[in-house]
Amino acid sequence: MEQHAINRALRTKLRDLCASAQHDAAIFTVLTVLLTPLAVAAIILILLFALAFVDLPVIDHLGYRLSFITGANLCLAFMAASYFLRPKEQYQRQESDNNWLLVAFGLFCAILALSYATQLAQTHPGWFWTLYLLLAIAMLGCIGHAYEPKDDYYLGWTSGPLLMDDPFTIQDDIDRAHLTLGFAVSLSHLILESYGAIFGSRWLWHGLQEEELTASVALLQGLAARDVTGVMSRMRTAGKVSVVDTVRALAKLELVVIDKGHLKLSLKGREFLGLKGMAVTGQP
Repeated sequence: MEQHAINRALRTKLRDLCASAQHDAAIFTVLTVLLTPLAVAAIILILLFALAFVDLPVIDHLGYRLSFITGANLCLAFMAASYFLRPKEQYQRQESDNNWLLVAFGLFCAILALSYATQLAQTHPGWFWTLYLLLAIAMLGCIGHAYEPKDDYYLGWTSGPLLMDDPFTIQDDIDRAHLTLGFAVSLSHLILESYGAIFGSRWLWHGLQEEELTASVALLQGLAARDVTGVMSRMRTAGKVSVVDTVRALAKLELVVIDKGHLKLSLKGREFLGLKGMAVTGQP
């Protein structure tokens, strides 16, 4: 009876925690939707600023519309190339960097295909630039996963508040492109991460059902008692609740962490179970 009362209290506590997370998620969603147009406008301004450095007369024979598109493509290409011209230090590199860069390259190829293999820019310019911007944001957001800003940049000659190009080196051009890339990828990465957090937490909108609350509490208790394998096995046998969904929900609520492929109670999870200040058996 005592254990039953404890479980009921933990389920109530978890339900309240989900309700609080729902409230925070709703505020986050509203702010994301409201701020997205501002972020998109900033990215457009960055692109137009970068476009000013493209020598459009070289590609004028393509016609103004296609010349402008080609100039925008060259801006994206030069900003992306600046990542490799000023690469990350070896100790900063992550295993996933190459995967993100490969996805970004695929998205840039899609931009090129949209620009030159379709007539969308002529027939439906509104749809063209909408798709172009979405692909560009996705591309820059992927680069943002691998991007690392530098400690110092050489931006060219300065005279008071004026900044001028150094004609004797291209280092200032590379550094300006790398710095511009940093602003662009940070905004794009923020947009993608924000919407990823919204759509990746759809379970929050309907909350956890009674069976899911029971399974979640059992899993937390199993982690505390070092019987997580047994709890997961019983959950799979019952088949009523997805183990993956349960773990994902608890991770979103920051009650568990995944460390080197192993599921562990977080500090917040220990506090949730009333184990604050106590060592949990098997937990570091």
